[in-house]
Amino acid sequence: MQKIVLTLFSLLLICLFFSTGFAENLNWDELNAKVTGHYQQQQFTTAAGYADEALTLARKSGTPDQLAISLNNMAKINIHLGHFGEAEELSKESLSVRQKEYGLDDPKVAVAWDGLGLIYYFVKKMDDAEQCFLESLKIQEKAHGAKSEEIIPSLKKLEKFYTKIEKQQEADKIAVRIQALQTGPE
Repeated sequence: MQKIVLTLFSLLLICLFFSTGFAENLNWDELNAKVTGHYQQQQFTTAAGYADEALTLARKSGTPDQLAISLNNMAKINIHLGHFGEAEELSKESLSVRQKEYGLDDPKVAVAWDGLGLIYYFVKKMDDAEQCFLESLKIQEKAHGAKSEEIIPSLKKLEKFYTKIEKQQEADKIAVRIQALQTGPE
């Protein structure tokens, strides 16, 4: 009898642990950490479950930054799951939230432009992708200066993009610019 009670108790604990209601007891930071952990382990379906919970919580009671992060996380997960239309909509909403919260020229907005550009790249909207990457670079240049090493990550994304779409002349120009920023003035 004791074994049966113990077994039933164990099953009850397992059910509580794996039920969707368990995640509701987690705060946004804990949910976001779970999203990140499962995403990094390429467990995209599990990450999506936690990301959906985090997004719901962020929409109800989160800060604009938590909402933008949650939207961006869901967009990245949807890319890996092959749901590009959903990823695009989430990414556009994240961009909008960041623009409203930080203004049009904040580096956090540049990150959102990069995310949207990546989605356009995957769905073969190369002109749209290029415009997103260029907008990101423009914001970074305005925030940090055109000769700042801070813009190197944006330049590298643009260089990689141009290389992948076989615009080698543009990629080479960006590579020269990156090299100049890395070596500094002589």
